[in-house]
Amino acid sequence: MSRLGDRLATFGGARPDALALAPGQRQRYLAMGLVLIATAAVSAAAATFALVMALTAPVWVAVVVGIGWGLVILAIDRMLVVGMPRQKRASANLLLALPRVALALVIGVVVATPLTLAVFEREIAAETEVMVLEAKQAFEEELAADPRYDEIPALTESVAEQRALIADGGRAALAADADYVAAQAATAAAQAAYDEANRVWLAELDGTGGTGIVGDGPITQSKKLDRDGKLAALDAAKAAEAEAKAQAEARIETGSAEAVAQAEQTLAADSAELDRLTAARDLEAARYDAAADQSTGMLARLDALWRIGERNGMLGFAHLMIALLFVCIELMPVLTKTLQNLMAPTAYDEVAQITDDTIVAAERERAAERLRSARDESAPRLDVAEYRAGLRRESGRRVADAFVARQEEAELAAVDEWAEQRAPFIAARAVREWEQDADGAPLAAAP
Repeated sequence: MSRLGDRLATFGGARPDALALAPGQRQRYLAMGLVLIATAAVSAAAATFALVMALTAPVWVAVVVGIGWGLVILAIDRMLVVGMPRQKRASANLLLALPRVALALVIGVVVATPLTLAVFEREIAAETEVMVLEAKQAFEEELAADPRYDEIPALTESVAEQRALIADGGRAALAADADYVAAQAATAAAQAAYDEANRVWLAELDGTGGTGIVGDGPITQSKKLDRDGKLAALDAAKAAEAEAKAQAEARIETGSAEAVAQAEQTLAADSAELDRLTAARDLEAARYDAAADQSTGMLARLDALWRIGERNGMLGFAHLMIALLFVCIELMPVLTKTLQNLMAPTAYDEVAQITDDTIVAAERERAAERLRSARDESAPRLDVAEYRAGLRRESGRRVADAFVARQEEAELAAVDEWAEQRAPFIAARAVREWEQDADGAPLAAAP
């Protein structure tokens, strides 16, 4: 257990050499190591939930990837903690902590999101279904107003009319014939007049109307004659209706075949266009339905959670608090390290600083010693070089002196040689000068 604790303390950022001299700080760094591991575990759980929710990955795949993600977060957090050595000034500590806190904050938000969604899973699922239904309804309304499919209602009506015309075979045209319609109206009027006259006659006959006298009297006979006249008029109207119908059918028969053929052509064209437009609209609707049914990813869940929070203030506050909790868990190592750097140095910090200063001083002394040794080793080499340079200078002076001496000897020899060569001439000139007198006259020749 002691070795495990030492390893956890070292993992938390402690230096074994300094920790051995200041064992009182062992618990602090042990706690830091445990916090780093706990943060990594939370990150692994968040990644697992995210893979299951967003990608619908198998559980074992999500667990393996989540563990890998936790190890990555563990390495990053430890790098952030270990890479924050204590500085002499508080401002320097804050400047050193700012980018690390920002990075930890980003990681914390990423880690907190899947866990928060997992906490509110039931509420989010219900709200997501409502959102899908609302989106489908809005899409259907938009699709109905789409100008690409404006012809569908008119084509549907046209197809129905052409099919009715083909099935009727021209009978609908008979009902629209003006003469036949007028004959039908006349027959209906004649029928109504006959019915009224017959009612009046019968009422006079049985005493229920008219004079109220029962029996076939003169008044009854007159009303019967009126009824018979109305009957004759009805028969004439029916004959006229039959004649108008026959004439209308004759007229329609000549054009019914052409009308049916034209209706069949129009039906074929309208049906093809209607089928094309309907198939395109149905395909677009089917694609949207398939996408809408699967739109339960992380973004949709976040949107649903946000909508729930807008409607329910308590749930929105709970969402905020839970998200901040997970973010604080992720920020805890960096914030703890920052606060430690801003506090007064502990015994561990003093020991670590003294150890570093000692190491630096020792290395400087070793470097100075190596420099002195190098200078001592190079000194004899410098003396030999100076000695050789002196020899070269001395040799040069000797050569120069020898050259001057030889030059002087050569000059003296040349002077002697010149004197030997000029001596007879000088003697002869002296004799001639002696032989002359003062006036320049030549003296007597010597005997």
